[in-house]
Amino acid sequence: MREKRLYIEINSYKCKEVKMVKKDINATGIALAFTFLIVSIICLLLVFIAPEFALNLFGSFVHGIDLTKIAVTPSISGNTLLGIILVTVSGYLIGVIFAVIYNKFARK
Repeated sequence: MREKRLYIEINSYKCKEVKMVKKDINATGIALAFTFLIVSIICLLLVFIAPEFALNLFGSFVHGIDLTKIAVTPSISGNTLLGIILVTVSGYLIGVIFAVIYNKFARK
């Protein structure tokens, strides 16, 4: 495994050595996929437990757009499960892309 050594200036007198270790592409993808899955499940639970709070919270993420105008009654359907699967797969792919790009920069 090739390491790159990077020196980061802590203050004007001291430097700390940091090793740039290559990321395992598959492990990074799986870690991000599980992270996205957990966030998606928490989101789903929040919509079921406190739908009005969830709409206000998520509205703040999209710069104050009033989501109540497009909200539907929460239910677990095929679309809900498909959404969770797509979010998880997307997380894996984003993690893989991140690790590949990271490893390209760590190599230099």
